[in-house]
Amino acid sequence: MSDKDKSWQEKLRRLGVVRGTRNTSFKLPPLPSELSLPQRTTAVDHNTPMPLTQLLPGLTEVETDGISCLVRDKLYPIERKHGRFPLSLLLHHNPADGASLITDADPSITTFRDFLFIDTETTGLAGAGTLAFMVGAGFFEGDVFIVRQYFLREHGDEEAMLLQLTDLLAGRRGLVSFNGRSFDIPLLNGRFLINRLPSPLPDLPHFDLLHPARRLWKHRFGSCSLSHLETQLLGVPRTHQDIPGALIPALYHRYLNDGDGRQMARVFYHNKLDILSMVTLAAEVMRQFNQPDSADHPIDLFSLGRWHADNGDKTTAENCLKWALAGDLPLVIFHKSLAQLAQLLKRQNRRDEAVPLWQQLAATSFDDVTGHVELAKHYEWQTGELKTAVFWTDQAIALTNDPLVQSELSHRIRRLQRKLDTDCTDKHRQKDQNQ
Repeated sequence: MSDKDKSWQEKLRRLGVVRGTRNTSFKLPPLPSELSLPQRTTAVDHNTPMPLTQLLPGLTEVETDGISCLVRDKLYPIERKHGRFPLSLLLHHNPADGASLITDADPSITTFRDFLFIDTETTGLAGAGTLAFMVGAGFFEGDVFIVRQYFLREHGDEEAMLLQLTDLLAGRRGLVSFNGRSFDIPLLNGRFLINRLPSPLPDLPHFDLLHPARRLWKHRFGSCSLSHLETQLLGVPRTHQDIPGALIPALYHRYLNDGDGRQMARVFYHNKLDILSMVTLAAEVMRQFNQPDSADHPIDLFSLGRWHADNGDKTTAENCLKWALAGDLPLVIFHKSLAQLAQLLKRQNRRDEAVPLWQQLAATSFDDVTGHVELAKHYEWQTGELKTAVFWTDQAIALTNDPLVQSELSHRIRRLQRKLDTDCTDKHRQKDQNQ
């Protein structure tokens, strides 16, 4: 190869042009503004690794018992808005009012200042070899909310991180997470065990936001991932500045190999956003669960009505379902709301109030005979209006294509007909006796 050809190849290499596909790799979007590299008068050499401590102000090495890991604190005024809501909004709620939402709830805990928000970034999804290379912890302190992030430069830093996390938890009485009950906490408990350290996590009350989020918003949003709830509910957009969670384990392995902190800085951003979002999401869960309002989204009110009905709170359930029915609901949710409210009234022996709901359900249904069947039962067993019961049973038979349902309805028709025949015979006999 001539010197001229070598010169051109070197220029192309510096420009990132390669032959074939062997060196093709996924290119991540640029860093968000707060993580951008410092402005320099000369061009940045992207082949030279940059240390995290240079990219993230405030990231320092913290030592415990002669071992250390990297730690970064970010402070936010509690009145700062994260999306639509200020962080301080959660402090208006008493954890005791959400006792049914919190595992092992302690009624003596009356403020979320006593809780630690926790989220991990890991080397994988499961397995004995998986470890949390970053633990994000958030907590209220005075008039600020602090996001503290522990980071492992290498696996050997893990014991230091766990010891420092233990010290932080010593001043907290509960946990808040998003799917932490199934993932983050069992993983950390395992890492404490492997490092022969007692875990402070199992005995703490735990507010896992994933489960109430699903009960509240699954019908409206479908997906209840934290990132989806951020954009749809909290008003926190996840843009190209964020890092996809699925890429994070691979990026950490790359960091261990080359020491380049540029993509790890994005992981710090991702983790911090998760922590902040849990604060405002927890506030909205507490608000909707304890203080539902007729102005809430009607689909959410339906979900709340079912939830409170399951919890035995009949008054709140009834209010939520009535508010839902007064709103603009998709037909499927409208039918479910009618059926749920009618069932609630029926269980309270308020069947006369349930009848209009069953009638509305029957009149607007094209493949569901729930309303028809309930009306047939009501007129047969409660009012004795057998002809009306036959009418609604006939309507149901004409509507359904389910063989099992048709068989049950046919059995009902035969029973009603026998009753009508008996009534007719009795009336004739009574008439003859009177004559």
